[in-house]
Amino acid sequence: MEQEEAHGLYRYRWVVLAVFMLVGAITQIMWLNYAPITSNVEKLMNVSEFKVGLLATMFPLLYIPISIPAGIIIDKKGFRFAVMLGAFLTAGFSFLRLFAGNYPLVLIGMIGIAIGQPLVLNSITKTVAVWFPAEESALATGLATLSLFIGMLIVLPLTPALLGKNPTLGSLRFVVLVYSIVAVAGAVLFAIFAKAKPPKPPKRLEVDLQSEEAAINWASLGKIFSLYNFRLLCVLILVGNGVFIGILQLIEKILKPKGISTDTAGIIGGVMVFAGVLGCIVIPTISDKMMRRKPFIILAACVATPCIFLIGALKGTAVIFVLGGITGFFLFAAFPLVLAFGEETTGKALTGTATAILMLLGNLGGVLVFLIMEAIKGATGSFFWAMFFNAAIFAVAVVFAFFLREKPGQLPA
Repeated sequence: MEQEEAHGLYRYRWVVLAVFMLVGAITQIMWLNYAPITSNVEKLMNVSEFKVGLLATMFPLLYIPISIPAGIIIDKKGFRFAVMLGAFLTAGFSFLRLFAGNYPLVLIGMIGIAIGQPLVLNSITKTVAVWFPAEESALATGLATLSLFIGMLIVLPLTPALLGKNPTLGSLRFVVLVYSIVAVAGAVLFAIFAKAKPPKPPKRLEVDLQSEEAAINWASLGKIFSLYNFRLLCVLILVGNGVFIGILQLIEKILKPKGISTDTAGIIGGVMVFAGVLGCIVIPTISDKMMRRKPFIILAACVATPCIFLIGALKGTAVIFVLGGITGFFLFAAFPLVLAFGEETTGKALTGTATAILMLLGNLGGVLVFLIMEAIKGATGSFFWAMFFNAAIFAVAVVFAFFLREKPGQLPA
């Protein structure tokens, strides 16, 4: 009875999650701000395609060195402090981009926003651990992750519409102004509605390293990496997120030799993301009800392996639409499951640092897989072998997933 009274479950947790999701979506909007209007930005700012691409590339590049320090900040100061800092960095530096004719200032603005991003995204599991019980962990993590995909789905069609059919520097500034105002609104709403913690903590499993008194510093990295399951999760997210980023970045080039137009390739990419949105709701919900993570991670990897190979091998547009949807549904859904498993492995006290490591490896995987796919294409003249490589490393990931240890009772009923 005393143990039950020590825990609480509050409806307000959904309010906290909602304002976090708003800030999370905004980070993705800022990341892809210029992606759908690259050619227009080149002309309006009088810069090369490389320089425009660099504006978005700063995000995964800076994520790698900033991720772990951001995770330590999250664990020491709490998710509310970290997300507020990230949100206000995003909003403040966004306004620098109003100097649309001055590329260095625009780049500095994107760098500042990119520095804030890990403080927000690495807070996903900390927010969930503070407010949600273990039986809702995967669903809440899935919804938080879902916000990132929603941000992508919003920015890609909205940006060209805001820019207009006859773009000028003025209309480019208008796009930036709209997103900057939204970023300020998101930061303010989070500051108002996101409480640091509930009156009583939710019921979660905390043992050994998972205690609230666990040391939060650089030395804790060694403790985290000493955990068997966590090392396996590192491999899984390196492969899974790496292949996801690599395919989305190169989807036009992958599908063009099959006779699929640029517009259709973009729609297929959108189908993958939309299916992933559904997957982030459906599969984590089932995972929570069954109190299991491992079977669904294995399922995602097993489904993704042949689908990725077939996307590279087949030519029919209709079948690639279907395969893209299936791949997105399972592949995206595995991401929140891996994050939830990581939090349950390391515990609430160190989940910010643990998530930082996983997110770092995910971004690093994206950079590596992208470069390897381009290298294979350059050597063979075809993306078929690059997709075969992706399927092969996913097959290896399946093997690693089978070695995860999920003990009965790991998740409290």
